[in-house]
Amino acid sequence: MGQVESGALPLEVIEIPNNGFMSDQPTNATIVGTHDVFIIDPGDAAGVEIVQEALGRRDDVRVQAILLTHGHPDHATAAPELKRIYDCPVMLNPKERPILRQFLSWSDIDEELTGGMTLPIAGGELRALDTPGHSPGHIAFYEPVSRTLIAGDLVSGHGTVGIFPPHGKMVEYFDSLERMQRLNTSVIIPGHGPTMTQPPDLFAQYIERRSTRESEIYAVVAREPTTIEAMIPELYPVVLPHFRRAAAATILAHLEKLAAEGKVRPESDDRIEGIWSAQR
Repeated sequence: MGQVESGALPLEVIEIPNNGFMSDQPTNATIVGTHDVFIIDPGDAAGVEIVQEALGRRDDVRVQAILLTHGHPDHATAAPELKRIYDCPVMLNPKERPILRQFLSWSDIDEELTGGMTLPIAGGELRALDTPGHSPGHIAFYEPVSRTLIAGDLVSGHGTVGIFPPHGKMVEYFDSLERMQRLNTSVIIPGHGPTMTQPPDLFAQYIERRSTRESEIYAVVAREPTTIEAMIPELYPVVLPHFRRAAAATILAHLEKLAAEGKVRPESDDRIEGIWSAQR
């Protein structure tokens, strides 16, 4: 938990524990404002109590809205109950509708959230920015006075971000990284991990890491036709069992981008278990 200096618009970052394969990476929920507040990504079920405790330390609080960067459960599960408690709307990009599961339904969403929107609040404003890739309607939030980006799962304080086809797309992710690189941020609050200050080259580093991984994947396929499962030991020699699916999904996302560029092709309709080869 911690405060981020943000000019006229204070930001409080709170860690929310997760269940499932994300149990070792708490989600960063962010409370924006002092009395009139936005809650961004209240997290898994534990976020209901933890966010209430944080707001209970303040006087005369009114939750203006719950803003979701995207619809994955480690960011959004607590939203419906907090909506009931604080009688406030939940906002989400409608492009996220295909990824919602039983923990959250579109009936829980009260207002559509799209890139380009300006969200005013006492003391300042947030700007919603389209950042698809990790999910189809991913939104990041920019506080212009302090140049703080509340990035959701665009980046992570623990390393790279998973891209899971068919809803996650590597082409879109590269585009989002390139656009955010031009934003000139001074503080980045990731969806998971520590807040990053003075990160002018962070997005360049992410682009370089993804480009390097893509070159490695292409080199494996160009050597001989192969499957994603066969690539994992070479590309990820040390991968924890619960992250093996993420590794496979990331390889697939890169292959789909390379296929769109005409560099590789799947040899069957089964892109996950089938053989991939280089275009000659």
